[in-house]
Amino acid sequence: MEDKNIKALEELEKTSDEKYIQMLKNNEITKILRAIGLFPDQTITNDILILSQRPDATCVKRMRDWNYYRRSVNKSEKSIKVISNYIEKFDQDYEEEDGKIFTKGISKLRTDIGYLFDISQTNGKEYNYLYSNKETVAQHFDAAKSALEKTAREYKFEFRDIDVVSIVDKDSKTITLKDGMELNEVVNRLIKEVTGILLETRQPEGLKAETKENIDEIELNSAIYAIHSKLGLDLPEYDFSEISKFSEEDMFKFKDNLNRVRSVSKQLLSNFERAIEKSVRNLEKAEEKVEEVKVEEKQQEEVKVEEPVAKPKRTRKKQTESEVEHA
Repeated sequence: MEDKNIKALEELEKTSDEKYIQMLKNNEITKILRAIGLFPDQTITNDILILSQRPDATCVKRMRDWNYYRRSVNKSEKSIKVISNYIEKFDQDYEEEDGKIFTKGISKLRTDIGYLFDISQTNGKEYNYLYSNKETVAQHFDAAKSALEKTAREYKFEFRDIDVVSIVDKDSKTITLKDGMELNEVVNRLIKEVTGILLETRQPEGLKAETKENIDEIELNSAIYAIHSKLGLDLPEYDFSEISKFSEEDMFKFKDNLNRVRSVSKQLLSNFERAIEKSVRNLEKAEEKVEEVKVEEKQQEEVKVEEPVAKPKRTRKKQTESEVEHA
């Protein structure tokens, strides 16, 4: 890699680190959590870089990816610079400047500057990237519930008249919710309980409860906030001000906690959104079918109206025997 490129990458890394610390100190963690939900395939470093260059971004991709979806980048648009990691495969023997030799068929992880564009910087074929909102989730509740059950690793949901909002029984793998709640409340509670279950499956990284008493709660609330941000649900009013009081050293360690948050939110969102999208498509197909039937019936009615009424044929009356006798 050229020295110039290495320097540019180092500058991006430095910019991201400085902005990250500044945002935490200014209690702007929710902006980072929103980015984690919106850009699940990025890194915390790139989240910060995206926020620094395009704070209103909602869906970012490389130019060739937008082209794949038949969208073009608008003229004069400025790209969002990020740090891109990719796998390079060698089709022939290759020797680097430091003497390292890579043989044909060997792959190596490379790091370079990546260039992204937000959907607002593009035009072309419609690209539905945000299917969810409060109303959509409520309308497709069965699909959402099924996706959450699948995500919770064989946990089953039940509704009973209990004194608390919800109960998680790890032995029977059951999540019990208070009967009679509104659908929005049910969805919010299920997301919270399933998120907690997923976090327990992840290897603890970063700050731990032994040194930061409330870190488990902070992680859980962070993941829920990221998920709600992506799904367009009401954002919970959590108090994250404790993070702004961390030392800079702890703030950098907290990046690993945020990586756990990303991992959990990405898994839940992937299953959740896929189920919602499928349910939306099925509903649209059903509505289209109903509309086709209505159009067909209307056309048949119009054909009937346009068909001329056949006149009865006049036939000569056959004389009876009595009429012949009196003739």
